Amino acid sequence: MVKLYDLSAVEALCGGDKEFLKTMAKMFVDTMPQSVSELNEAVSSENWEMVGKHAHKMKSTIDSMGINTLKEDIRSVEANGKAKSNPDTIRLLVVKVSDVIGQCVAQIKNDYAL
Repeated sequence: MVKLYDLSAVEALCGGDKEFLKTMAKMFVDTMPQSVSELNEAVSSENWEMVGKHAHKMKSTIDSMGINTLKEDIRSVEANGKAKSNPDTIRLLVVKVSDVIGQCVAQIKNDYAL
């Protein structure tokens, strides 16, 4: 299975502190499913402003966790949400974001025995 995340940036920050790395992984597992749920709720209710805000909040986590397949997608969701434009594009991208985040959570749980 292809690894969907890359913690090399976090590893560089923590200087080899494996507990810190595990803490970061656990925080991702604990918080991202809720963020994805909130993003999906905002899309369902067509609250594009909130879509933009949720995407903005998720962006730094996606970047720091090295989820490179979503870096451009989450920025597109954020920009389109804030502009209240391209709802069909937003919906498609949010499905992808939700799917990839779900797979990342499963991989991280497995990799870090969480």
